[in-house]
Amino acid sequence: MKKPALLILFLLTVILLLSVVRIYISNQIATSGVVLGDLEQKTEQLKIDNSELAQKVYAYSSLTNVAAKAYDLGYTDQTSDYVLSNQVPVAIRQ
Repeated sequence: MKKPALLILFLLTVILLLSVVRIYISNQIATSGVVLGDLEQKTEQLKIDNSELAQKVYAYSSLTNVAAKAYDLGYTDQTSDYVLSNQVPVAIRQ
């Protein structure tokens, strides 16, 4: 008579333990989903910020912007060409 009672008690303990483990795992999965959603939202925001910064880089590095900055700093267009009068050979035969 004691063996069936111990077996039932053991099985109920195992069922209770497995139920607690299942609840814990379900909670972890639900929390992971929230964290994953936050990370995806941050990723999208960083992609938007990255494209805006790329547009600013293109605007600042455009030739018209560079020419305007050079003019503001006092640089002017070169009016005469610089020519070397003595030609130096590229290679000297030995």
